[in-house]
Amino acid sequence: MLASSRVSRFAFAGRAPAQTLRAAVAASRTLRTTAVTRAEDGAGAGGLSLTFTVPSKSLYDAEPVEMVILPGGDGMYGVMPNHVPTIAELKPGVISVQETAGGPLTKYFVSGGFAAVTDESKLNVTVLEAVGIDELDPEAVKTGLAQYSAAYASATDDLAKSEAEIGVEVYQAMSYAISEP
Repeated sequence: MLASSRVSRFAFAGRAPAQTLRAAVAASRTLRTTAVTRAEDGAGAGGLSLTFTVPSKSLYDAEPVEMVILPGGDGMYGVMPNHVPTIAELKPGVISVQETAGGPLTKYFVSGGFAAVTDESKLNVTVLEAVGIDELDPEAVKTGLAQYSAAYASATDDLAKSEAEIGVEVYQAMSYAISEP
C-alpha cells in the first residue's frame, strides 16, 4: 500500500476524497469571502497597530505600522491592515517591522513566542527575548551552535537531547538571521 493511500484513509476518516475536497473548497471560499468583506467594510481602516512586548518592556506600544513579518510555526508570514484574525506560535527567528510604507525594516531576533491579530487590525506580539539583529555577536553564535550541537550528539537521555535540540534550533536561527542581508 502506498504511503499516500494510508495518509488519505487516515486524514479523511471514512469520507470520500471528493467530499473532503468540496468541504475544503467551501472553507476556502468562506475565508476569502470573510477577508474581502472585512476589507470592503473598512475593518482596520486606521492601519495596523503593533504591540510588541518582552517581559521587561514594550518595544512597540499600540504604535501604527505598515507591516510586520513573523516567523510562524509553518514559515514566515506577513501581517498588514485587515489581516484575518489569527493566533500563532512563533518559532525562533526574525521579526521584521516596517513602520512606514516603503520604509526600512527594523529587525529583531526572537527565541519564540506568540502573535495574535484581532479583527480591528491590532497585532499583539509577546516574546521572552528580543534583540536587534545588530546586537548578535557572530562569534558567540558560532560558539553556541557548536556547543549545543556537541551536547545533542553526546546526549544520553531524552531530557538532555531535547534541551540540546532546542539550543541547536535557536542558534541555527540566529546564524541564519545574521547571515541575511
